Amino acid sequence: MERRKFIKTNAKAMATLPILNCYPKLITGLMDDNIHKLNIGTFKCTIYKDLMFKYEAKDYFANAETNELDDYLNQYKISPANIPSPYISMLLQDGERNILVDSGIGFSETPINFKGKEFVLKGQLSNLLKKDGVDKTKITDVILTHFHPDHIGGVYTGNGELNYPNATFHFHQKEWDFWHSSKSDHQPPLFKFFVEKNITPLKNINLLKEDFQTICPGIKSVNGTGHTEGQIGLIIGDKNEQLLYISDAFLHPIHIEKIDWQTSFDLDHSKAKKTRLKFLDLAYSNNMKINAFHFNFPGIGYVEKHKQIWKWNYEK
Repeated sequence: MERRKFIKTNAKAMATLPILNCYPKLITGLMDDNIHKLNIGTFKCTIYKDLMFKYEAKDYFANAETNELDDYLNQYKISPANIPSPYISMLLQDGERNILVDSGIGFSETPINFKGKEFVLKGQLSNLLKKDGVDKTKITDVILTHFHPDHIGGVYTGNGELNYPNATFHFHQKEWDFWHSSKSDHQPPLFKFFVEKNITPLKNINLLKEDFQTICPGIKSVNGTGHTEGQIGLIIGDKNEQLLYISDAFLHPIHIEKIDWQTSFDLDHSKAKKTRLKFLDLAYSNNMKINAFHFNFPGIGYVEKHKQIWKWNYEK
């Protein structure tokens, strides 16, 4: 691929990843409050902040009218060029099962070379697990909600070793099929590189096929197509207390109020909107807490509905 064509094809992909040397100004670093603990039903739940990153309004709210968008950005006290966003991972512990949800962006000691470009990944999940006394060999299950780099980049180490060698990896059949077929040919080559490095070599996998499919006791997958072909959300907990892990169905609380505002990262905007409404109705009707991957850490809250307007509230 010619250098100019490569840069044009991968510019947006690179601008969405923690790539040092290439785009150092995009890195915002880690904050101190990077571990959050709570209980969900019978699960001991820990949310880890893998990395802090920033995005731009033109990508988060691609079809928003300028004046209305400005009002919302002012309301949330954020700049169009600097929308802070964490990358997270969740650990669920119940008896002998240690279940990791999403693997972060990954960490590499030395630069990774891709098409003549070098970048360094600085995700902190492995360090946080060690700090928290978690043995990665004791992780029994890894659930990957979709195959974008900030969710799968930490499956393997920078040296190509499996970070969770004794785990079963769970993800949706449609996500696997999409990225391993010609349907993904139009996706950024850098994204495909992450899939080839972190997903394709996996052997111990469980392909999910149904909506509301039980992955293990206390965890069900919920189909959430739109952001990607096979994205899933998760219902976690028991009849007394449940949490809905929404992955990237929403990237910011503004998307909850403005359901029609599109992101440039969604594969299919129409399907993404249907998933947003599905997840909101599910959480609201069943009095579920929500965990949102890209909201202010730790991303725990709930939704309210006033007439036809949805509203996000962070848990106090």
